[in-house]
This record gives sequence, C-alpha cells and structure tokens, in this order.
Amino acid sequence: MTKKIAKREFGLMRFFILVKKELASIWADKQALLIVFILPLLAVVAVGVTGAAADKTIDMLTAGRQADLGYVNLDRSVGYPNYVLSDEFIAVLGRQPGVTLTKYDTVAEANESLYRENIIGYVVLRDGFEMNVSAHLPAFVECHADAVYILAQPLVTSKVNDAIKEFKIAFNLLEDEINYETQDLWHIRSPLFVAWPMILTLTLMASALMLATQSMVGDNPIMRVALTPSRKFEIVSAKVAAYTILEMMQSLVLILFPMFLFNLNYPGNFFAIWIFSIFISYCGVAMGVFLSSLAKTKLQGSQFFLVGFMAIFILGSGVFVSGPEKIFPMIYSMNGSALVAYKDLPFALMWPYIWPQLAFGTIFYLAAYIVFRLKKGAI
Repeated sequence: MTKKIAKREFGLMRFFILVKKELASIWADKQALLIVFILPLLAVVAVGVTGAAADKTIDMLTAGRQADLGYVNLDRSVGYPNYVLSDEFIAVLGRQPGVTLTKYDTVAEANESLYRENIIGYVVLRDGFEMNVSAHLPAFVECHADAVYILAQPLVTSKVNDAIKEFKIAFNLLEDEINYETQDLWHIRSPLFVAWPMILTLTLMASALMLATQSMVGDNPIMRVALTPSRKFEIVSAKVAAYTILEMMQSLVLILFPMFLFNLNYPGNFFAIWIFSIFISYCGVAMGVFLSSLAKTKLQGSQFFLVGFMAIFILGSGVFVSGPEKIFPMIYSMNGSALVAYKDLPFALMWPYIWPQLAFGTIFYLAAYIVFRLKKGAI
C-alpha cells in the first residue's frame, strides 16, 4: 500500500514538474508573451473604436429569420364595435412571416421566459389600447427585446412595424393611431457590448492554437529526460494544462481591459465569466497540441495552425455556412459568455453550452495522446 501511494505521489510530482517546465519555457519566449498580452489589447481597441459601424449591417441579417415572440394582452377597454382590437392586432402579428407567438398572462412571466432564452422578445398591450385606437388617439405597443441576441431588437421591431401597417389597412386607420416603443433588456452602453463575446472567443481560440501547435514539435526530449523520466500521457497532459493556464491569464486581460477603457461593466459575476473562458481555452489548446503532434517541423506546425484556425473560423463561426457550427465550440463559447456576463445566468443552467466544448477539447486531447504514443523515439 505504501509503495502504491508513493508511486501515485511520484507521478503527480512529475506532472507538476512538467507543467512548471512548460510555463518556464513559454515565459522565456518573449514572442509568445507578446501574443498573449498584446494581441487581446489590439483586438479590443480595434473593435471598440470602430464598433459602432457594425450596427449598420445588422438589419441585413434579419431577412427570413425565425422570430419566437411572446405577448401580454392587458387591454380590457371597449371602443370599436364588433371587434376586440387588441386580439385582432395580436392575430395580425402572429400572421407575420416567421413569427411564432406565445401567450403570457403577466409581464413578469414573459420576462422570465425571455431571460431563459425561450423567446427573443415580447410585446405588451396595456389597458386602453382599443379605446385609444377607436378615438384616433395614440396607442402604444410596448416591445421588449433580448439585447444579448443582437438580431432580437431589429427582428422584433420589424415584425411589429409590419403588423401595425397591416392592421391599419384592415381597419381603415389613416392616422398615427398606433406607435411602438422598444426596450432592449440587459443592454450595456458600451461600443463593445455586441462584439465582446466574439472577441473573447476568437482571441482565446486563435492564440491557443498558435502557441500549442508549436508545443510538441518545438519540444526538447533531452530537457524532459533531465527533469524526470516521464510517461507520454503525463507529457501531453502537462502541455495541455500549462497552455490552458497561460490562456486563462490572457482571458483576464480580455475581461478586465474593456471594463476600464470601454465601460463594459458586466452584470454577471466576474469569476464566473473568467471560469467559463477556461472551456474555449481548453478546446484551442487541445486542438493545437494534437496538430503539433502531427507536425515534423516548426514550419509544419505553423501551417497546421493556419489550416486549423481557418477550418474553425469558416465552419465553426456560423457566418459562412449554417449547420456545421454545432460541431465546433465557437458558438457555444460566444453564446455562453454573453449569458454569463450580461444576464448573470447561473452555472447550473450553462451545461448545454459547456459539454460541447468539453467534448470537442477532450477528443483532440485523446487524439494527441494516441498520436504521441504511436511515435517512436525519445520522449
């Protein structure tokens, strides 16, 4: 029993020595440190300064998209003969292309559903809607959209605006009887509000791949043997752990810097946001270590980085093609980061965004170990 405990403790000590060795080698590489700390600052500043321009293209992305909306009808007034105008307006809204309506009895109930991502927005018709419309007085449709989903506000306003036009034609209303006002829930007045989850995800994934693709091919077996006679699984695990730690340092920069420079004050718990970033870091590192285990030279490692990153960016971002992004971790990281940071969503509800990233990273982690195990020569 004593020998088993000693053996286990010795293996754990070897692992920590290897992690320390990896971190020391990275710390000695000034170029790697520049990538870790300068790259995220440049990305944040570049997008933060020009971020307002991105809003101009959002309307182009709403065409043909599904809009899951809710509604709360609080109107009990009477004014128009033979019709219940509030019900008629809801019916017109439900007939708009791509709209799916869900009824809620209270605003609080609709707000809770919006918080849990069941809908992208909801409308409220207050008491007095029919009476005002019948008297040709302004009646307001309250629109509430989920600001975390960047297309929610333009989608909701577009559908409501089209419904108002159709409703006025149907009931021969020629004045400004119906207006709408929109409120973006969970919105933060910062030029980085929309882009920050994407910056965090892309930067961590790119830098993790860039660094980790050099981890195996650029390693020195003699230095490892001088430190401790290590097993191949311990070597792979130490590299994944060391580079993930480095990426977590980078994520601190990406989280803290926008708070001070661009007023991005997160409603969510700071440590929860930081902990969630470990999953995309793990994915990038594990994939990079796998690609590095395939490379025979540092140049090949750099080429594998370009191939890996372009594949993830094109197939996994959801911008260029639709469907394959569900296999990759990018969408889960971006959506999950936004929910944790902006809505303070508890980790108990984050599992659908966590397990795809864990699965993706673990597949490449095990693949790297298998390839490294099959290699002959000094370890």
